Amino acid sequence: MTSTHLYRVIGFLMLCMATFFTSLHTQSLPTEKPSPRVMSIDWTQTETLLALGIQPIAVAQKSGYDSWVKAPAIPDTTEDVGLRSQPNLERLTELQPERIFISPMFRPLTPKLSKIAPVTEITLYKQGNITWDGLKTFTRTLAQDVNKPQAAEDLIHKSEQQLNNLANKTPQNTPPLLMIQFMDSRHVRVFGANSIYKIAANKLGLQSAWQNETNAWGFSLVGIDELIGLDSQIVIIKPLPIGVADNLQQDRYWQYLVNKTGRPALMLDPTWSFGAIPSTVRFAEQLSAALLTQPHSQENP
Repeated sequence: MTSTHLYRVIGFLMLCMATFFTSLHTQSLPTEKPSPRVMSIDWTQTETLLALGIQPIAVAQKSGYDSWVKAPAIPDTTEDVGLRSQPNLERLTELQPERIFISPMFRPLTPKLSKIAPVTEITLYKQGNITWDGLKTFTRTLAQDVNKPQAAEDLIHKSEQQLNNLANKTPQNTPPLLMIQFMDSRHVRVFGANSIYKIAANKLGLQSAWQNETNAWGFSLVGIDELIGLDSQIVIIKPLPIGVADNLQQDRYWQYLVNKTGRPALMLDPTWSFGAIPSTVRFAEQLSAALLTQPHSQENP
């Protein structure tokens, strides 16, 4: 055998050995199952799936999500199958999801949806469950169901880092926060215990001004006359119902209420009040930014 042939044989054997050991190494590595084709009815699940890197093949009420939740944005390629309470079952059948996620609010849909794909109900909003630990549990549960457990840990870790960084630069001399959403010009939801707004505020080192009892969704529905006398920083979360902004500009009682706090009200862009970790972090980011720019960049309705 010539030296040239010998080198060729040795090279071939080395290539075979390298391929063999690479194959052994690859086989020994844990593999993550592919994520199923999923559809989500509930926006809280939708925002969390997107934050986990999962693009649902379909969602409900995409335009409503864009108005109330906003981020993470739903990709254009995700189908909108209509109302959350009455999705288009024919179109959903055509899309062939492998799993459909719902929350207890939409449980009546289960019999019909289960004929299309297995239905998974995940509960988050119940009395006493909306804590940071509760949000982490929800995230991990959803991630497990789409075969993305590591994505949940990454999202939680990144979110905790973001909240810590925000807390370090948020003014700590801020009065307790009176966090509200207008239902009409005379009635508001006031958020306190069991709300992600309170979680976000607390993570920033701030407190909620509303100490009254709240419902399972974390708010009390009250007239604006019940807000008087609270030493607080008023925080209004959009969107405002049609006509409310104009009414507040002329409402002497509202102006008196704001003036009594000694500081203008802050106006924040929409953040899903019934969300999970993504909405909590987003609200914290907006709140911190608004407090940092006060009093120069405020809207005072």
